[in-house]
Order: sequence, then C-alpha cells, then structure tokens
Amino acid sequence: MAATIISQPFWFAGTQFGDPMTSSPLGRDSDQSERAEAFNLRLIASHTLLQVMAEEQAFYLLLSITPRRESGPARQPLNLCLVLDRSTSMQGARLQQVKEATWRLIDNLEPEDVLSLVTFSDRAEVLLPGQCDVDKAAAKARVSTLQASGGTEILQGLLAGLREIERSRLPDSVNYLALITDGHTYGDEPACLEQARQARAHQIIISPIGIGHDWNEEFLDELAALSGGTCRYVDAPHKIADAFNEAVRQLRGIIARELKITVAPTAGVRVHELFQVAPYIQRLPLVDHDTVQAWLGPLSAGQSKVLLLELRLQVTEAGQRLLADIRITGELPGQPQRQHEAKLAVSADFAAVGQSELEIPPAIVSALSRLTAYKLQEKALRDVQAGDLGAATQRLEAMATRLLSLGETELARSALLEAGQLARSGALSAEGRKKLRYGTRGLSTLLQGELQ
Repeated sequence: MAATIISQPFWFAGTQFGDPMTSSPLGRDSDQSERAEAFNLRLIASHTLLQVMAEEQAFYLLLSITPRRESGPARQPLNLCLVLDRSTSMQGARLQQVKEATWRLIDNLEPEDVLSLVTFSDRAEVLLPGQCDVDKAAAKARVSTLQASGGTEILQGLLAGLREIERSRLPDSVNYLALITDGHTYGDEPACLEQARQARAHQIIISPIGIGHDWNEEFLDELAALSGGTCRYVDAPHKIADAFNEAVRQLRGIIARELKITVAPTAGVRVHELFQVAPYIQRLPLVDHDTVQAWLGPLSAGQSKVLLLELRLQVTEAGQRLLADIRITGELPGQPQRQHEAKLAVSADFAAVGQSELEIPPAIVSALSRLTAYKLQEKALRDVQAGDLGAATQRLEAMATRLLSLGETELARSALLEAGQLARSGALSAEGRKKLRYGTRGLSTLLQGELQ
C-alpha cells in the first residue's frame, strides 16, 4: 500500500483544526493547486511504504508553498526605511556605492510608497522623515551630503528607523527596515535583538546588508530571523545596488505575510529537524517539540517557500498510521478575508520486515545533498568555536567534496582554502567564514528549478 497524504485546501480563519472536511487520498507527490484558495501546495514524501521496526527511522517531507497568480492582491504600498552606516570605516568606495544605490532606489519609488532615511555612527540622524510622493531630487540631494565619521552603534540607527516606520505605517503597508553596515556594534547587541522581537510583533521586517568582512554575521543573522527578515552578504561595494534592487523587488511582490507552519506529530513520532530549503537554506528553530511551530516570513509573487521536515518514527505494528497534522497560516493584506490557512494530514502504511521501499524521490535526494553541505558548514563553525580544529578541518574537506559533486567548484575551493587557513593559523578568515556561510545558504537556487 502507498503512503497516503490527506490534503485539504486553504480555509479562512475560524475553521477549527480537526474539523470534518471533505478530503481525498493523494499520492506521495501531492499537488492541490486546483483546490487551494490562496496558495499552491506540493507535498512529496520520502517513502510510499515503511517498515515496522523497534528502532527509530527517518521519514522526510518536502513541502512547497507557492502563491496562486490570480489570488494576489494589488501591490501594497511600501513603508521603507533605509538605516545607513556612515561610520569612518564606510568612507571611500563603500559610502559612494551606498549613495548611488540609494539614488537608484529613490528613482524607482512609486508615489504611494513611503521612504525615510536614517544615518548612524555613534549617534543617529533622520536624514529624511518618512513621506510618500517623495520629492526625488531633494531626497537625492540630501543623500549626497553624507560623510563618513565616528564609530558604529547600530542600536541608535535601529531605534530611529523603527520610529520613522511607526510614524508612517498604514493598515496594509509593507513595513521594511533595511540596515546597511560594514562593522561591529559594541555592547548593544542584546538591546538590538529585543527591538527585532518587538518589530515582528508590529509586522516590521528588518533585513541587514553586511558589506565587506568586518561585521558579525551571527548577530545580524539573528537580528533578521527574529523579525522575519533576511541578512545579505555583499563582498564588494559594486554589488550593493544589486542587493538593494533584489530586496525591493521581493518587497513589491509580497502577497502573504506572517506565514507560519505548525506540525502536531502523533504518538511515536517526533520532528527531528525543520529547514527551509528555498528560496534560501535556513534552519528553522523548533519553538515546541510536541507541537512544532516556526515562522516562515513573507511570501512574494513568483517565489516558492520550500520546507524539508525530518520526522523520526518508532512504529511496531503493521497497518496505516497517522503521522502528523500540518497547518500553514498566513495573512493576505488587501483582501476581505485576510487570514488563510491550510491543513495536511500525513499518514503512512507500515509493513512487515523486508517489505519497505528503498527508493527516495530525486527532489528529496537533491534537497538533502545541498542541506548536507550547509550542515557541514554549520558543524565546522561549531567545531572551531569549541577548539576542535581537527574535526573542523575534516568537515571542511568533506564539504568541499560535496560541493564539487554539486558543481560548486568556486565554493569548494573556498572550503579547501579555509581548511588550509585553519591548519596554519588555528582560525578561519573573516572573509572565508562569510563565503561559506552565505554560499551554502544560496545552494537552494539550484534546487528551486528541480521542483517546478
């Protein structure tokens, strides 16, 4: 017998979890695009038949969430604040490229978009208060006056930027703070992270852009994750404009925000790991191990959110078994019914020893292969922090082999260079750490084409 994925379409908020609904059995590769209210869902399970055994076994689910083209509301106005680092380290090409990228962004604003500009070093200044129908010539002239000086205190800029967003927000605006910096902030990280938590509660996305190599990627990644944003790494000043453009392109296409997944496993089943594997790879922290919840952030038109769940099962009796209930919720601004949700009931058949299926679908194999490279990078960094340089070197070498098999020769070369750097100096280079961290995160760009 085949594994049964029981899927139901999106329903509006108010439908109780577990309400009786009409549903039909679907195969291992399940697509409910014809019935989904607001999203297309595609679910692929790793097996159609599992074996009864006393030990735990792994079971993978690959879930793709894509907005329906016809369901998207009219574009929501942007409430955008740029928080620009103008400390001494930004002087020269970096600050000039930030200015030029900001000029280009200003030129591309729509009349209904709100823009505010904040600069900071060891204090913050509101260069342009939040306003719609921006006087573009005047705004660009203000940006031209920027000069580098002082130290780096991110909290000052963050507080000023959040105040500007709150002053200008509308019920359906996309509220977004872009933090551009090239350095470390000292002593105010906990306060910055608390502001990010509060920003999420007020539906404000914070997305940092780190320029060069002298900034704290762990801190900026956490700052972004707490607010539902994304941290971007820019290794050269001339790439700043591309980072700006990509961020704004995604903002203009936002169809759903505050996406959240809830997984309720049954007895004998637990969620071992949960990853987003597209549009970029990211470990999703498990809020609760009994009923797992994770925030997925916004969903833009033309974008898929692809998740990989690893369940661990311990089933000792043959027959069909419900493994987990999955619920996905999201808010669609600009529509009469804002809250939407989907429910999935995942069941599998268990047979006697020797009757399990060994073949795993190619899409899951591909996702696991890329995820393995990302995890090796995670573990190598933890080994370095723990002082186990031998283990870290072995992981970097294994990571290079995996990357070569994926055709990622340049990233594989970076992994081998860092293995040599570690052997010589006992530490990774600042540049190498960021290349490996954000390079492996971007391996999902290859995966997305395989899921179409």
